[in-house]
Amino acid sequence: MALLDSITNAPKPQKLIFGFMVLVIVGALGFFLVISPTRLERDDLFQKNEDARLRLTKAQADEARLRPFRAQVAELRKRLEAAKERLPSEREIPTLYRQLSDLAFEAGLGVALFQPKAQEEREVVVEVPIQVTAEGGYHQFGQFFDRVGRMPRIVALGDFKLTGMDRATGSVRAEMTLATYLFRPEGAPPPKKPGAPPTPPARPTPPAGAKPGGAGGTK
Repeated sequence: MALLDSITNAPKPQKLIFGFMVLVIVGALGFFLVISPTRLERDDLFQKNEDARLRLTKAQADEARLRPFRAQVAELRKRLEAAKERLPSEREIPTLYRQLSDLAFEAGLGVALFQPKAQEEREVVVEVPIQVTAEGGYHQFGQFFDRVGRMPRIVALGDFKLTGMDRATGSVRAEMTLATYLFRPEGAPPPKKPGAPPTPPARPTPPAGAKPGGAGGTK
């Protein structure tokens, strides 16, 4: 109460100075306790908003760049599905062999050799080659290739070599390789590189207590 009385009875200039000091103290307390945290929170929100805007801009740019590739992937997926429909399954291979042999006979070719070869693994497919040696005229070979090209299953012509010509009959002898393909199952291990050494067999684990150097060991 004495402090209040002294302030009340103080001269007017002192009252003004005291009031100004009180305002300064109140303003400082308000700044540090209310305004400053609010400004920090505002600045943090502004920074988060700027970061979000930059991420959105980058995402929109990435979307624009990826859009053509997504269209290409969709087109490739359609082609892949169409190719899958034209490739035989494993169990259809014997039937495909008979169809090729029948087409050669229908075209008038004399087939001297029709021998399936070892399958060769590729990145996505397994090549199933067939070695064929046949005799006939150029027209007959043309008919055969035309009929093979119209088969519902894909059969490609690989190596082709003329090995002889009979001028009397006008026939030629040709050695060729025909190939169809199988899709490799998903998750299959990658094919081995040409010339890679075979994987060594796993060594059996010796029984517990066995000594090195043989079944009985050396004493």
